[in-house]
Amino acid sequence: MKIVNFSALVLFTNGALAADCLGWKTNGSMDKFLSAFWEAREKMCSNSDCALQQPCTTKASKTAGLLQNTINVSIKRQNTAGKPGFKDCWNHIRNIIQQCTKNGYLDGIWEANGQLYQVNSYYSS
Repeated sequence: MKIVNFSALVLFTNGALAADCLGWKTNGSMDKFLSAFWEAREKMCSNSDCALQQPCTTKASKTAGLLQNTINVSIKRQNTAGKPGFKDCWNHIRNIIQQCTKNGYLDGIWEANGQLYQVNSYYSS
């Protein structure tokens, strides 16, 4: 019985740590564009482009590659379930970037503890 309970706990914990990856998945590496995602995260979670503990959207872009493609990144945060604050900003957005962006997805969301974080990106030339 204890093994079953432990297994259920592990499944619940892993599910709580997963970002939902959305949209189009790229075929190539996103590594050369990652700095735009980290920059938008820094602007949001350090509150340099957002009022402290308020919903907001931050943006960043990065141009790279032989064709000089540009990726445009937008990160949005808002409260859900009437709960104030964004105490998990750094961790939740990091998880979206590590689980979605690094695996080629352009978009991802994370919702937990009354907080919603949404990462959207698109290419332009």
